[in-house]
Amino acid sequence: HDLSVVEHISDRVAVMYLGRIAELADRRDLFRHQEHPYTQALMSAIPVPDPTLRRQRVILKGDVPSPVNPPTGCRFHPRCPLRQELGDPAICAEVVPPLIVLGGEHQCACHFRGPQAEVSRRSVGLTPARDHGDRRVRGDDALDLGRVDVVAPVMITSLRRSMTKM
Repeated sequence: HDLSVVEHISDRVAVMYLGRIAELADRRDLFRHQEHPYTQALMSAIPVPDPTLRRQRVILKGDVPSPVNPPTGCRFHPRCPLRQELGDPAICAEVVPPLIVLGGEHQCACHFRGPQAEVSRRSVGLTPARDHGDRRVRGDDALDLGRVDVVAPVMITSLRRSMTKM
């Protein structure tokens, strides 16, 4: 992946993990504010061109599961630092998280983000996190990706600008 290039050639970016969209947003929004733990880890790996600056890296534990036999529930759950931090809640391994609209065009597939986060956190005995306001769940059938170009088949998909904008 060369995410620094993706940032400059894309209008919208879909981050995928094992064939499922983990996060979808306007490129500016995604590069400034990541919600999904995989997106956060991916963005932390972007090299900083200034040798005096260091980025806080998110190092994922474990190996990437087989795409032929992906994990049940959230495909990222075996390596998810948020799930580990929350005490390995069963919902992550049992239920596929839907893409949740977080605001505008920013969407994330995580049980612990968006409006369902409060219910998920209470189910594992935690207090609610931050409030995302009045945001709705959006089913996969309503997702319009437009033109999709695969940058790396498993991990990230770039939604390129139309030629008329250039």
